Amino acid sequence: MRALLSLMCLASASSLAAGSLLLGLGDQATPPYKLGDATLPANQPGVAVELLQRAAANCDVSMRIKLLPGTRMLKELENGDLDAAGLLSYTTERAAYAAYPLQNGKPNEAQRLATLSYVLYARAGHTLQWDGATLQGLTRRVGTNLGWSINLDLERLGIPAEPVSSVAQNFMKLQAGRIDAYATHELLGDSYLSHHDGLKLVKLQPPVVAKPYYLIFSRSYAARNPALASCLWRQVGTLRDKLYQQRMHDYLD
Repeated sequence: MRALLSLMCLASASSLAAGSLLLGLGDQATPPYKLGDATLPANQPGVAVELLQRAAANCDVSMRIKLLPGTRMLKELENGDLDAAGLLSYTTERAAYAAYPLQNGKPNEAQRLATLSYVLYARAGHTLQWDGATLQGLTRRVGTNLGWSINLDLERLGIPAEPVSSVAQNFMKLQAGRIDAYATHELLGDSYLSHHDGLKLVKLQPPVVAKPYYLIFSRSYAARNPALASCLWRQVGTLRDKLYQQRMHDYLD
């Protein structure tokens, strides 16, 4: 009987210590945070995906990732078919069926997965004027990356864009004067320039667009697993900046 009770206690402790998580991510690439469309690359799935994998390991959570179109992902999260979803901004509509990391009733940005911030880079000594809505002084187009959402943001602002395939190509074009500015993820741009001291380029402020994105849970999963949800949010906040600094350079192209 004592042996049986001991086994039951061990089993109970194990179930509390470990958990599983079905995580939804969008099926479109969001470099450098999530790479690949229908499938995740094994070696470089994205810095945010690596962050989630590291957080899950530290919280003893077995995580499985499911890639879905955005609308379907949100519907499956609302229905409880997904336990969680990643890289989503805060909206009151989503908060009605999903649990966000909160502090004083508001989203806790310290526990965000990422801030998707696009900024403009220009040559040192430029004469551009940028106030966050209007870019004056352009004689050539603004460089961008093919397929990235910044192209839509620039179109909305009436700023002419010239997309190419890589970060390096855009920075070389900017240095050579073939474009007047380059709009890219701030972390990517800063990391690239930190490894290329010879480029005489500067960053313009404010960002073109910036918004925090989170790991969120279905209400049912968060209610059943409050300790695991809290652990994952804490680990995301603790690991994020150092991990991104270490890994960002590998995602430049």
